[in-house]
Amino acid sequence: MKRNHLLCRAVISLTGNDRVSFLNGLITNDAQSLPVGRTCWAAMLNAQGRIQTLFFLWKTDTALLLDLPEEKAESFMKSLRRFRLRADVEIELLDGAIMTGAPDTSPPENAIIQALDPRHPSLGWRAIVSGSSAVNHDTTLLTRHLHIGVPSDEDIAPGQTLVLEANMDHLHGVSWTKGCYLGQEVTARTHYRGLIRKRILPIISADERPLPDEGIITSKGQNVGELRSHIGQHGLAQLHRKAWTASDLMLTDRPIKLVWPDWLPKDEDSHDEQGT
Repeated sequence: MKRNHLLCRAVISLTGNDRVSFLNGLITNDAQSLPVGRTCWAAMLNAQGRIQTLFFLWKTDTALLLDLPEEKAESFMKSLRRFRLRADVEIELLDGAIMTGAPDTSPPENAIIQALDPRHPSLGWRAIVSGSSAVNHDTTLLTRHLHIGVPSDEDIAPGQTLVLEANMDHLHGVSWTKGCYLGQEVTARTHYRGLIRKRILPIISADERPLPDEGIITSKGQNVGELRSHIGQHGLAQLHRKAWTASDLMLTDRPIKLVWPDWLPKDEDSHDEQGT
């Protein structure tokens, strides 16, 4: 069965009467309008509009649940408590686990909550289950990410990557109507002025050899990007806009091709070079 038990994820619970309004003022997506039983992709930014933590936000009748990398859980809870002040919010780590599965599989029956991945339907479903579960493991989740071109936590440089660089604007990770949140001014200015200089985009080996484990991407001898997640011939790379139409991309000594995602509008490469 094409299921993945994500061992390096944690679940944080927010309860209390002010939980929704409190979190809504801190994150990129809209906690207020999220329906019960659903999930959305979101980020908490720093004051400069750079991503600090990516996570999935789930809403139940009594709590907000945050699904995020385990290594980020303690620091994230510390940040939330710093902003809490007198808000009626309780923040705690739950004994929960994250599972994912391909679109042609079913979520586990013991799921606390489950929903389709909000970023792209081809990523399948996500679920929070109690404790840990014995499941079949495979590598299809990373493969789906690379083929669809959807970045995940390991593709983000914390404190450096902008919301639009991570494609959150086209993967349903940011609300443009919810009002103010931490880092909102930089995000809105970048979006409305079309000042995006880089994006994380899918690439493929042009000579059918596996991609190297690391390397700088160049075009006409100029540095235009960096390799991120990869497996076999497929990968993700942070590419400067001058690479978006280049036909001579090289990863160290290997020729590569940019594969423009079907969910990213083609006119993204038609902006003028102002602000680059």
